[in-house]
This record gives sequence, structure tokens and C-alpha cells, in this order.
Amino acid sequence: MANLKASYLGLELKNPLVVSSNPLTDSVASVARLEAAGAAAVVMRSIFEEQINADVAEMVESLEGDTSMAALEYLRADLPGQLGPEKYVEKLKAMRVAVKIPIIASINCVKAANWVSYAKKLERAGADAIELNLYHMPVDPDETAASVETRRLMLVKAILSEVKLPVTVKLSSHYTSLLSFARMLDAAGVRGMVLFNRFLQTRVNAETESIFYAPDYSSPNVLHSQLRWTAVIRDWVRCSVAISGGIHSGEDLAKALLVGADIGYICSVLHVRRDLKVIQEILDGLSSWMAHKGYAALPAFRGKLRETDLRDGTGFERMQYVKTAAKVS
Repeated sequence: MANLKASYLGLELKNPLVVSSNPLTDSVASVARLEAAGAAAVVMRSIFEEQINADVAEMVESLEGDTSMAALEYLRADLPGQLGPEKYVEKLKAMRVAVKIPIIASINCVKAANWVSYAKKLERAGADAIELNLYHMPVDPDETAASVETRRLMLVKAILSEVKLPVTVKLSSHYTSLLSFARMLDAAGVRGMVLFNRFLQTRVNAETESIFYAPDYSSPNVLHSQLRWTAVIRDWVRCSVAISGGIHSGEDLAKALLVGADIGYICSVLHVRRDLKVIQEILDGLSSWMAHKGYAALPAFRGKLRETDLRDGTGFERMQYVKTAAKVS
């Protein structure tokens, strides 16, 4: 039988399959079911700074009329940090008692002060690691690419300076120089990075002439970009690398490991299949592939296709483009 033990962020995992942040990781009962189904770890559903601010605004509004303006202004400024993610923290504590697998807390915030405050609370609550979801769409035409990266880096460094837990960063694929930014994060001390998060997709209804948003689940077709960038990044960073998006089978997970990923995240396949048995199916598929190839454990093949083993990375990327273009022209 294949040995599927993996390591991510310094955490020892029973296998390389982690359930990413999604509604299924939002309750104690659901996380317990994911553990029973074979998940090696879970990333809690993200807590959004905007959600906390909305709760604070509602609380302040309820006090208007009975509280002085000075006191209200103080509450608006102080409550986000003091109130913080209390419900989230209590849920994390309950999960920590209910399951044995690692629990990675996920925060999606904007302001450095609040990120640090939230992260410290999650550390005290028993999180095994913290995932920072750098989900932000730059729409300021006066903000340069360098400014975007610098601001993100400052946020990450602020948390790293205050918590002892391993911190991983979930990245977008849209940075101007992704490899350079990944190296800056690695140098700053992050223990991992996740490739990639996904921007909420805008839909347009031509009949009603309106914009709307809907869940946009991934398919195995989106895995190609993650594979390419993981192969490129792997030997330039010391931290763990996880692939998120497009893993729907054991073969997909094998591909992620071949290019150098330490683990794979799954989410969409759980919602598409609506059956947690798919977790074990993916693991069984990976085990079968390993047996077919003669691999007894993950280190035997992990990173076999990373870019440095392809020699000239730039030439490889260009050659693949030329070959593909020639076939379709």
C-alpha cells in the first residue's frame, strides 16, 4: 500500500488532500464529516473584515439615540479590533475539540491593524496555521503594480511579526511578476503559498441588462495554469506550495505533486459531486497511480517535473507555445 503521508507548513498530514475554505468548512459537524471522509486538514471558511465591520455598524446603529456622538465614534473605531471575529473564534475552538486533523484559519481582510488583531485571536483559539487570502481587485488607476505588491507585503509582514503560527498566503495569478512577488513573500518568512485564489466572476444578464454573481466551480481544465506556475515557482522558494483549483481526480492530484506541490486543495469537486466519498476516490486514484508507476511514497516523485528539471525554463515555456501555435495555425 502506498504511503500518502505529506507535510505542509511544517504540519504532518496523513495524505496530501486538504479541503479549502468553503461552506463545508463552516460548521463543526461538517468538518467532522470531512475528517471521517479522509481529508488530511481543512481550511475554515474565511472571515471577511467587511462582515465584521457590517456587524459593528449594525451594533452602533442600534445604540444611536441613546449614546453620545463621541462615544459612537469611539465604538466605530475600536469595536472591529475588540469585537473581532468572536463567533469565528468560538467555532474554531469547538472544531479543535471535535477533530484531530489540522485546522487552518482563513482571514480575508484589508487593513493591517485588523489583520494582526484577528490573527492573534485565532492563534490563541487553537488554529494550527493561518491562511491569508489576498483577495483584492486593484481598480485604482493611480496605483502602480509595485504599490499593490508593497501594500500586500506590508500586511503579511505585520502578521508575521505578531504570531508564531505558520502563515500561508493564498495568491492571485494576476500579479505583474508573480515569481518575484512569491520570492518576496518567501523571504519575508511565510511558511507556504497557495496557487491560486479566484476572483468572483462577473456575469451579465443581457435580457435584464444587469450584473450578477454566481458560484463558479472549477473544472480540471483550470488546473493547467496552477501546474505551470507551481513548476516555475517551486525551486525559487523554500516554503510549502499548495495547488488550489482543478483537482477532481487522483490523476489531477498526481500532476500537482509531480510539478512540486506539497499538497492539493479541493473544493469545487465536493460541490459538483455532492458526495464526500469523492475524497477517498481521489486518494484511491492517487494510490493506484503510484502503484502503477512503482512509487512507494510521495517524495519519490514529488517535484519530478519542476522547472529546473526541465533545464531552460524560459525556453521550455516558449517552445511549448510555439509547438501549440503550430498545431492550430
